[in-house]
Amino acid sequence: MKKLIEIVKELTSIQGNVGYEENVISYIIDFTDNLNYEATVDNIGNISVHLTPENTGKKKVMFFAHSDEVGMMVRKIDSNGFIYCEKLGSLNPNCLAGLKMEIENDGKKFDAVIGVKSHHFSKVGSEDRKQKAAQDYFLDVGAKNREQVLEAGIDVGARVSYKSQFVQLLNNCVANKSMDDRALVAILLYTLQELDVNQIDCDLYFVFGVQEEFNTRGILPMARKINPDLAIGLDVTPATDSPDLLGYSEIKIGEGPALTYMNHHSRGTLAGIVPNNKLLKYIENLANEKSFQIQKEVATGILTETAYLSIENEKIIVANISLPTRYTHTPVEIISLIDLEQIGALIKSIAYSYNDCLNFGKHQDLKKKGGRK
Repeated sequence: MKKLIEIVKELTSIQGNVGYEENVISYIIDFTDNLNYEATVDNIGNISVHLTPENTGKKKVMFFAHSDEVGMMVRKIDSNGFIYCEKLGSLNPNCLAGLKMEIENDGKKFDAVIGVKSHHFSKVGSEDRKQKAAQDYFLDVGAKNREQVLEAGIDVGARVSYKSQFVQLLNNCVANKSMDDRALVAILLYTLQELDVNQIDCDLYFVFGVQEEFNTRGILPMARKINPDLAIGLDVTPATDSPDLLGYSEIKIGEGPALTYMNHHSRGTLAGIVPNNKLLKYIENLANEKSFQIQKEVATGILTETAYLSIENEKIIVANISLPTRYTHTPVEIISLIDLEQIGALIKSIAYSYNDCLNFGKHQDLKKKGGRK
């Protein structure tokens, strides 16, 4: 577990906002190079690692996670040197007041804090204490005017992210920013070290996508290139075992990976997945063989790339394996390393057992039943 903690800590400490994932991409490429795997990068930053080129012609399996994180982008700098931003992804405004942040522009990094009205002068029940939208907060870098900010190297278009503060907690839990989705990037890399490709009878790809937090479709160019038969997305899902969400669902951290039975984004974008039931049972059976628990996820307000891959063409069958996570899209996302390790075990089990004889498409069942009478 020590090596896994190290990878998770390193990845979540990197700033990699939507559209600016280069630092994460470099980390992944260096990691795969050290294992003698060749990583292919497309024009927008998606990375594909082809683990079994000798199995070309067999059914293709693609596991994927996204490398970007939620953040902000500088929108304007006022005459007094205070900086205003727009969200890059669904940043959680509930936690912003008084936070330490990090600004990056042209390779330079700057510390900043989000300003908040002094408690001594705020009144109970006043507008001062009500939640604000992310774009209404301002960043303070200690400058006296706009010119000082520009001279330092900060300008409109600079990226802003939560300040990394990795901590280890009780019961093999850890917390930091960007566990969504770097923890799942980490388990793919960790699993890459352990896989015995000689035991694999499919054509296996690990893919690290971009821009998921912005448009949920960044992975599509690489997926179209690979054209997998089976695509399994690895992402977080909100755990509902803390007071803020207690009772919404049965998802808990430390109780195993969550398998998506349904998710749907009902706020603006009508998209989601109801995965193939035969595929769900196949994954559940593999978990049972490993003697660990699978949690069942049914949730609205959640959307991942699998929603779009599922209707990309007639060939692809998709599933989601989710990592239960507390306080998503904040700088203190908490995960269980035990859950994460079990996701790694599932990845290996699927990779070792999937072959050309397995068919999950509904047309197979209809053929067996003889179709319409």
